[in-house]
Amino acid sequence: DAFTNLLARIDAFLADPSQNFDNFITEERSAVPDEELKKAQRVAGIIAEPIQGEGGIQVASGRFFRRLRVLTKIFDVPLIFDEVQTGFGATGRLWAHERFDLPSPPDVVTWAKKAQNGVLFVSDALASFFAEEKKFNTTWAGDSAGMARFLAMMNKLDLAAVERTGQHARKGLDALAREYPSFIQNVRGEGIMLGFDVARADWRDELRDRALRNGLILLGCGERSLRFYSRYDTPQPVIDEALTLLKKSIDDVLADKPANVQGTAASGDVVAMLLSQTKIREIEPANFAQLKSGIMGVEKASYGSINRYPPDVQRVGRRPLLQYPADALETSISNARSIGIALCDQVTGRVIAYALGSPLENYDEAGVRDDPHYGESNTFYLQAMAVHPSVQNPTELVATMFDQLKNHAEALGFEHFSTFIEADVVAKAPQWLSSERTYHETENYLNSGIRFVYVRAPLKSP
Repeated sequence: DAFTNLLARIDAFLADPSQNFDNFITEERSAVPDEELKKAQRVAGIIAEPIQGEGGIQVASGRFFRRLRVLTKIFDVPLIFDEVQTGFGATGRLWAHERFDLPSPPDVVTWAKKAQNGVLFVSDALASFFAEEKKFNTTWAGDSAGMARFLAMMNKLDLAAVERTGQHARKGLDALAREYPSFIQNVRGEGIMLGFDVARADWRDELRDRALRNGLILLGCGERSLRFYSRYDTPQPVIDEALTLLKKSIDDVLADKPANVQGTAASGDVVAMLLSQTKIREIEPANFAQLKSGIMGVEKASYGSINRYPPDVQRVGRRPLLQYPADALETSISNARSIGIALCDQVTGRVIAYALGSPLENYDEAGVRDDPHYGESNTFYLQAMAVHPSVQNPTELVATMFDQLKNHAEALGFEHFSTFIEADVVAKAPQWLSSERTYHETENYLNSGIRFVYVRAPLKSP
């Protein structure tokens, strides 16, 4: 109630520009209990992006940031704007926070990239702190060469051109959203910093890849968004060409869907990935860090959505237990006798499927202890396997990975192959595994509503 009342007083103050800002801050701070002010001093600062970039082109309201500026002043907490992506004209203003009409400037503004350097502004109150020698980790480190580039660029910034370019691009994106309302959604942004949502995350990834094949580079962000950033002064015909390529890519993705899902966000596979279009990569300790983001992208797309499970699915926070965390997979692949396979798109390098495991004795899943060869160190256990949901022909890819794993396991001297896995994945496996007996069954594994089975098969002598 106290906080709600404080926000009400802040709103009333912001609605009356005749009030003195410093007097209001002094009055409100005097009403805050000393204990709360002491707690506030433990906060080094509040860092906010005026528009979130990597987070998905999330645009907060000016009212939100005006309230935040007053609150930070009352509690004497520095307000820091991260304008590394938004600064130096990207939104049509020199600094994106200028759009918020703040009652008082921020205490620190960081900026880089488009300004050719890594720099920060600080308020007079914090100047002495930053005057001391500090160690900074910056996008560009504020060196003399960067300063020379910045000085060369400073007078060439044309904010009117940014607005014209952004408005033309926004108009085209809005038209696509009207033409494909169940596919392209929520066009947003300022200046040339524009983005839009795709109805599903897997469709977003497929659209990005199709666009690249058609000659248009788009960057993903957030859970299901794509960025549409152009140069500040991009000629309108070039933007029109980019929009044409985007439309073609949308049509390509929709062409792979049955007619009954083209206007919906229903589940359905969207792309056939032929084996001839894939590259098989070994997953090893030396390259796991390089492949990790792609592997986890497949893992999260396959098992990470809470919405696909019953309400009582077992989970840790928002992560269903069915989805492996990266550290568990990294531990498995670090074993000297581990085997890992990643199938990657030859064009984009994107991981579209993976499988990995190591000796049976490393695991304690259901059925492992009942394995007749547990403890003999002669059985390879497949811990994890996933194919990205956007792939239309998963059976072919699953069978390929099983055969690759079998060949590797035989070469390493394993005598048996075992796994505890979804029953429908076993149905897609080659006959050497799918025809073997089931040792253990769990109808509702981890309350996921999915039937899992423990199967094992003999391997040929190496």
